[in-house]
Amino acid sequence: MPRLLSLDAFRGFVILAMIWVNYIAEMPAIPYWLKHTGPRADGITLPDLVFPAFLFIVGIAIPLALHKEQGRFSAALMGRLAWRAGSLMVAGVVLANAYRYDDAAALLPRAVYFLLFYAAMVLLWRQTAQRGPAFWAGLALMLFLLAAFRGQRNPEFSSVYLQHSWWGILGMIGWAYLLCSLIYLAANGNATVLMGALALLVVLYMGGTAGALPIPQALNEFVNVPQVLGSTAANVLAGTLVGTLFLRRLRDAKLAANLAANLAANLAPDLAPDLAAKLASMALHRRRMVFMAVFATALFAAGMLLRPYHGINKIHATESYSLVCAGLVLALFLLFYVLIDVLQWRAWSAVLMPAGENALFAYVAPDLWDQLAALLHLPRIWWPYLESGGSAGLLNAAALTMAMMGLTALANRAGLRLKF
Repeated sequence: MPRLLSLDAFRGFVILAMIWVNYIAEMPAIPYWLKHTGPRADGITLPDLVFPAFLFIVGIAIPLALHKEQGRFSAALMGRLAWRAGSLMVAGVVLANAYRYDDAAALLPRAVYFLLFYAAMVLLWRQTAQRGPAFWAGLALMLFLLAAFRGQRNPEFSSVYLQHSWWGILGMIGWAYLLCSLIYLAANGNATVLMGALALLVVLYMGGTAGALPIPQALNEFVNVPQVLGSTAANVLAGTLVGTLFLRRLRDAKLAANLAANLAANLAPDLAPDLAAKLASMALHRRRMVFMAVFATALFAAGMLLRPYHGINKIHATESYSLVCAGLVLALFLLFYVLIDVLQWRAWSAVLMPAGENALFAYVAPDLWDQLAALLHLPRIWWPYLESGGSAGLLNAAALTMAMMGLTALANRAGLRLKF
């Protein structure tokens, strides 16, 4: 199956937005809509859309990766899913603990530790045909680093060792990816079943939050079932439904065959197949666009209808937050699809493609650079407007973001493409 170019470009756009909003997160003198909303908020700002966009993209990719495995639960497949999800969970926990790393108590200085951590991630996730010595070296290094971590105790963490408090961004993606992949396989890719499962995940959040479901407390403390396996997974599953639109189904081939047969009666037989293929492609694009437009509207409307229950709140991952954001993200993805895949206006997206094709490396690139700069004691001449913020700070952050996109492009050229 050929790559869905609009998905690569959209993924690159989301990565670009993520890097930029992370750079400006603590910056003074910037508009309120460029800051994350607080724990009591009922609404969203631009940065609040980035994580749901990630989740939605993960969902779209599930059918494209697993369509040949529908209905199958082989040991090899379960192992691959567990590896992918588990890798994200481990990385998420390490990064969630990162802020409390204690140089005085740890074996390695902070910069060295996290540079080695990212090196282990590269060795483990590097996209290669088979697992060679580099993979096993990465695994050994990662196990050493997990054991060597030492952190300060605080109200969130009671141990100096690596400790699970929450799963971090990557860990939440891992849990939601695993659950939605299993749902997709069990549903055999059936859109109606997936739609029903989406509704059940919303109910899981609402019922679990209200205490109306018999969720064991130990399980809830371990994974936060309503938020992670309910509303967050619902965001991914909404993307999974959209991803099913891009599978080459038998009915699409039948559509082209029927058009060719009808046209052959009125056109020269040698012209009919080409014209039929074009018309079939147009019809397929139209079906996809109509579904995405209607689904985006329905997701947004459902989120607004449920808003009185828990509000639109990112911190608590409310059902309204997930649904409203999924609708907005889908509307934006539809725009990318129309421009890139339907109209084939692609030149403008070239700057986004390197990050879109190597999202994991782009995700870690900013911190990788910061740790390297700290290790080498480089003066922060690239950050002159961090403290002052304002328009100059926003432009400074934009320049740094483009530098990270360039670093990702260089990694692609060097063959450092990561795939968990």
